[in-house]
Amino acid sequence: MSALAETGHKVHGLEAGAVDYVTKPFQQEELLARVGVHLSIRDLNRRLKEANELLEARVEARTIDLAVANQVLEDEIAERQAAQEQLQEQAAVLEEKVEELEAAQVALRTSEEQLRQSQKMEAIGTLAGGVAHDFNNILTAIMGFAGMLQSKLGESAHAHYTDSILSAAEKAARLTQSLLALSRKQVMEIKPEEVNEIVRTIDKILRCLIGEDVEFHCFCTAEPLTIMGDCTQIEQVLMNLAVNARDAMPRGGTLTLATERVKLTEELPGTSLKPGLYAEITVSDTGCGINEDVRRRIFEPFFTTKEVGKGTGLGLSIVYGIIKQHGGEVTVQSEVGKGTSFKIYLPLVLSCDTFRKSGKVARIVGGTETILLAEDNESVRDFMVQALQDYGYNVIEALNGEEALTKYRENSDRIQLMILDVVMPKMNGREVYEMVRSEGGEVRVLFSSGYTADIIEMNGMIEDGAGFMAKPLTAQILLGKVREALDQI
Repeated sequence: MSALAETGHKVHGLEAGAVDYVTKPFQQEELLARVGVHLSIRDLNRRLKEANELLEARVEARTIDLAVANQVLEDEIAERQAAQEQLQEQAAVLEEKVEELEAAQVALRTSEEQLRQSQKMEAIGTLAGGVAHDFNNILTAIMGFAGMLQSKLGESAHAHYTDSILSAAEKAARLTQSLLALSRKQVMEIKPEEVNEIVRTIDKILRCLIGEDVEFHCFCTAEPLTIMGDCTQIEQVLMNLAVNARDAMPRGGTLTLATERVKLTEELPGTSLKPGLYAEITVSDTGCGINEDVRRRIFEPFFTTKEVGKGTGLGLSIVYGIIKQHGGEVTVQSEVGKGTSFKIYLPLVLSCDTFRKSGKVARIVGGTETILLAEDNESVRDFMVQALQDYGYNVIEALNGEEALTKYRENSDRIQLMILDVVMPKMNGREVYEMVRSEGGEVRVLFSSGYTADIIEMNGMIEDGAGFMAKPLTAQILLGKVREALDQI
């Protein structure tokens, strides 16, 4: 308050901290009003300050809450990203597992199909082998007696009849060998053979076989390819494949035969081949090719796509049987209109000398020794007895293994050779042999059979000095084997 009303005085007062200025004289009501207003303003300022402080506190708290919530959200986002990545990884693994499962299912179906095919081939082979075994006995009697009759007729006008009988019997014998090849039980002469030499030897035969309208190429690797096998059977395989190729190229084409040395580092898909060294023989043509349905059945016996009367359906099944018996595999790749390629795999052995059997016919030589003959087939036994007796031998007959053992015991001092059929009733040839050896007998033994399986079973005894004759046999083979065995005594 002041009695001075000049503006300068009012400014100095306000600058000094006054909130208002009242000039004397003043009314009481005015003073009270002014004081009341200023008190209200002061109260409002206080309340405004408190509200502002409260608001700032709330903003700070909310800011902290938002920061915490933001951190939680970032953590959740990171976890979701990690979970998504893990889910993607699991999805990739699952996809791989599905692919593996599908591949396994395909492999399983393939294995099942191969097993069914193998079982079917085995069943047909067993049947064919049994038929061939019995047929061999019949052929032995036919060929044996016909051969003996032929030798007695000499230059007679009727001698040509025996020639016809023997010719027909030899054809039947070849058919029997085909059945045994199908059953993988044919008798094979296993020895070291050079695959390249076999191919070169049969080259000219194949050129004549396929005809002039088919171009023939033969490529042999420079590397040695020595296998343990039967040269004649391998030649049969190549001829069957060549004939099959020729028939697939009625308008001409190209047939290629090639050899190669291959090393398998893992099992060959679709086969039973183990890792190792193999001789690979490829026979390929540019013929009409075959579809997948035919390819799957191509080695089935009696299956053929040729017209009636132009194929037996045995050619490729014989190929399959022979190669399997050699411990190998044969595969086929083909496409309709683009030709067919057969690949044969035969296990290689360490290089060793190979040899060929001489084609010279040995002169028949008889003798006076005593021979015990055990054969349960009457016709075969009669032929063998007659042939041996005609050439001076003394023969003691036995109808089965048990009788053979009894007669040996009764005549052991004069028996110099035993001829034993492998399969006989009561006691088989092996059991007779083992009983004689267990009793100290050292007599020479010749086994006879038409089964390769029997040869395998006889291996130990053959190494011990026993001999073996494969049925069907002729008098010349019988007498030659007998003389050979007796001369070793």
